Amino acid sequence: MSSFALSPAAEVRLGPDSLTAASDWLSARSVSEAFVLADPFMASSGVTDRLADTLSQSGISMTLFTEFSAEPTLDVCEAATAAARMARADAIIGLGGGSALDMAKIVGVAVAGGGRVSDYVMQAQPLPTSLPPRIAIPTTAGTGSEASGTNIVMLENGRKGWVWGEETKPDLILLDPELSTSLPAHLTAWTGMDAIVHAFEAATNKYSHRGARLYAHQALRLAATALPRAVAEPDNLDARSDMLLASYYAGRAIDMCSCSIAHALSHACAALAPVHHGLATALSFEVSLPMLTSRPSDLVEQAAQAFGGCGASELPEFLSDFFDRIELKRELPDAFGQIDIDDFMALLGTDEIAPIRAACAVWADDQMMASFARKLFSYARS
Repeated sequence: MSSFALSPAAEVRLGPDSLTAASDWLSARSVSEAFVLADPFMASSGVTDRLADTLSQSGISMTLFTEFSAEPTLDVCEAATAAARMARADAIIGLGGGSALDMAKIVGVAVAGGGRVSDYVMQAQPLPTSLPPRIAIPTTAGTGSEASGTNIVMLENGRKGWVWGEETKPDLILLDPELSTSLPAHLTAWTGMDAIVHAFEAATNKYSHRGARLYAHQALRLAATALPRAVAEPDNLDARSDMLLASYYAGRAIDMCSCSIAHALSHACAALAPVHHGLATALSFEVSLPMLTSRPSDLVEQAAQAFGGCGASELPEFLSDFFDRIELKRELPDAFGQIDIDDFMALLGTDEIAPIRAACAVWADDQMMASFARKLFSYARS
């Protein structure tokens, strides 16, 4: 007998112009002031103005916070929390990529708890149980943050920390494909690969179960055809919708089963030098995949069939061809050419990375992990 539980899920609305659903939903909850954490591009492109207009039609004021970049720091999250309190916000909205969504969830926790963000990093204190209404509006299809109870913040030591728990999840998820059409081709590819790796790892790691694989396999099927179309045809709303749905499904899967070895590698990379998470994860997936497919299991075979329509032994070649189709270049920033392998290996034992490494169904020893790192660092442009 097997046993598993599906994690709680928010209401999802998918389709063009889903953004407009925010006002009616918040109005029904008697919200008067919404605090919006949005990627700076969303403000410069007019999307936040559209959101403000639709909220104002329901008598809801909006305070906008855009003073952050990828991988927001603890200080930035504290500043956003202070701004939300000053605005007397009674609802929180995240609009953008994974950083905007993670920040919105983290700020919601800190505002409700009355303390500092640092109080909740790495489960330092229990999360509050009564939070303001929260909406997640992803504009990239990859992180799955809208479905996950895990939220990343960069700590003062340069490493990633986590605020996690079911309480952090949003109450409403708006998947609007029109908001992702402006994403450049290379970012579409990088974020899309993040969703694919989420799904593959949730479907194959040692915590995987049938409930999670329902979402993970469908995410792989959707992304296998939708991502190449979204890269080649950026205004294709069907492809963008499928990728948003694939990212959401993959986020649901990792929320129940965690990530695995490719994410352990990419998180270690990010702690050593600035790099886009999706790119680092995609390349980490490619260099570590042959280890998994050389020791195939039923779970790996099933995931290979869902993604590539092939057996496990054929999957590395399929992935290489897939990189070509989505025009993903095997390049890392120059800094990675100067990284000491010992520094990289030390990170694999940290509290934030070791559990992800251990989730892999096949244990990669230090010698193998070092070989993966050397391969990754060979992609540095220097």
